[in-house]
Parts: sequence; C-alpha cells; structure tokens
Amino acid sequence: MGGVNNLPPTPAAASAAAGTQSYRSSGVGDRQQFDGPGPEAGRNSPQPAAQVEQLNGQVETLQNAVANQRMSQSRTSLDDNEYSTRFNRLNGAINNLAFNIRKDWRSLPPWIENYVSPDAIKTGKQEMTAVGRAVIIRWIVDEVFNKCFHPGLDFGLSGHLKAIEQNIRRFSYTLTSQEEFDALTAKVVNWRMATLEGLQHMLQSPESNDYRADFTKMVASNLTAALYQYLNDPPPPGVDGSASMIVELVVGIAANLPMESRDVVISYPLPGDPIQPDIMEPEKTGLPPLADSAEEGEDSGKDGDKASKRDKTKSAPPAKDPTKIRFAGFLAVEVRGRQVLVKAPVWTLG
Repeated sequence: MGGVNNLPPTPAAASAAAGTQSYRSSGVGDRQQFDGPGPEAGRNSPQPAAQVEQLNGQVETLQNAVANQRMSQSRTSLDDNEYSTRFNRLNGAINNLAFNIRKDWRSLPPWIENYVSPDAIKTGKQEMTAVGRAVIIRWIVDEVFNKCFHPGLDFGLSGHLKAIEQNIRRFSYTLTSQEEFDALTAKVVNWRMATLEGLQHMLQSPESNDYRADFTKMVASNLTAALYQYLNDPPPPGVDGSASMIVELVVGIAANLPMESRDVVISYPLPGDPIQPDIMEPEKTGLPPLADSAEEGEDSGKDGDKASKRDKTKSAPPAKDPTKIRFAGFLAVEVRGRQVLVKAPVWTLG
C-alpha cells in the first residue's frame, strides 16, 4: 500500500491545524469590523441602456427649453455702438442749436438761473452755449424720454404706460441687496416685454406711423415754443428747423428703447446733485464764476430796496462745492447693472 498513510494525525498536528483554521476565521471577522459593512448586492450593477437613453433625452429637452426661453427674453433692438452713435448725433445737433442762439437769450428758466454767471446773457459767449445745451436736453428728457412709452402709440396711452413702468420701480419696497435690485430690473423688463407683445396689433398697424408722425410734429412744436419764451423777440431764424431735426433723432431713439430686454436708463443730472463719476464726466474747460451772495446782499442794502434784497437773498447763488453739479450739458445713458454707454458732461460748483 506503499506511500498511503492510514494512521490518524497526531494530536500536535491536529492542534496546529485547528489553530490555523481558528486564526483565519477570526481574521475575516476583524477585517469586516474595521472596514465596515461590504457593498450591498446589486449596487454596482450598470443601469439599463434604455433608462440611460431616456434620462439623456430628458436632459437635452430641458437644456433646449432653457435656451429657447433665454433667446425669447433676450432682445436687442440696437447694439451698444449704434446707441452711442445716435446719442452722439443728438448731442452734436443740440450743440449746434445752442451755439446759434447763444447771443439771443433774454431770460433763463428758473431751475438754472442761479447757476449762471451775472454777465452770461449780456456777453453771450461760451457759457450761454453750455446753458443752451442744458436747457434743451433737460426739456427733451422731461417731455419725451420720461413721458413716452413708444411714439408709435396713441399719445395718451403711451403716457399712461410710461407712468406704469416708472411706478413699478418707484413704489417698490426698499432694496437692500444687489439680488433685489436685479430682481426689480427683471420685473420691469418682463412687464415691458409682455406689454409690447400685447400691443403688436397696434404697433404693426398703419395708424402707428400716423401716431409717430403726429408725436414728432407735436414735440418739435413744443420744443420750439419752450425756447421762444426765453429768447429775444423776434427769435433768431432756424430755431424751428433745428428743433425738428433734434426731435427726429430723439423719437428714433425713443422708438427702440422699449424693445430692449435690458434696462437702458436715461437720466439728466440736476444742478446741486452730487458728482457720480461712473455716469458723469466733469468738463475740463471751466465757466465764469457765479456771483458771490454776500456781495449781492451788500449791493442791495446800499440801494435801500428791501424787496429787491429779499428776492436776491431768496435766489442767492449756491456755495462753491467741487463735489456738486453746476449743470449738465447732456444726459447719461447706462444699461442698468452692466455698463455705461454715455457719460453726462457736467460743470461743477468748484
């Protein structure tokens, strides 16, 4: 039976084998205790191909929907360069008219007269050109950009819609963060876009062109009349023609502004407002100094005219302050929350 060993194992060998088996068994338990529980069955199994395809299809559908929504909400009527070009043309046309009438002023609008030097009207030089620019552009901002929603609509309806647009922002709650400012801007833009969609039947009708022509004619006539009340009589020739050209440019801009899905803001800085370097550009060429209020009071006292003294005291020129505006020669244009397209040229009280 040669090499076959039929003898039972010795006690030592049996103990060694048992010890080895016991050691290996306890090792597995210890490893599980320290490594934590093993993975559950089925967790690493791949997802079915059909389910993966379905999920990919849903993701693609959502991505397309978001992209289409952004495209439908992002509308640019004119690009930044075109807006800059049009406002530069408007500024040039206003400068030409202001220069041509610089020697023809007989009085000034009350809002600016305290910010003009005593001899400005008499001399009719550079300061009166700047004053003419200020008077013309403020009238345009107040009477067109702040009152017209779209020139292709009935004048009354356009005015009401513009008031609603302004009131959405004016009567909003106090904003405390940039996110709230952005949310309000989006609210205004969304309202304007929805309103324009509802007005397409009017804006695309033949009557829309008639409304725009009538509005242009009315504004040109009103601007001419507004200037005539402060100019010599008879007024200088060419004022009405220059006013018509200016208004044509203004109406062309006003017809594009409401079509924008961004918030293009037009503002005119008023005398006494603080300088805002981000939307204003101080003019390097200075103007003649304003009259000193103390000297004016002394002169009035010498004359003994108490009523005149009271008037002069009431309308005393403002104190020197290089951080405040004397007046602005043009408007400021910015895309709210993004960039400034036009900085308003201003003269300071310094």
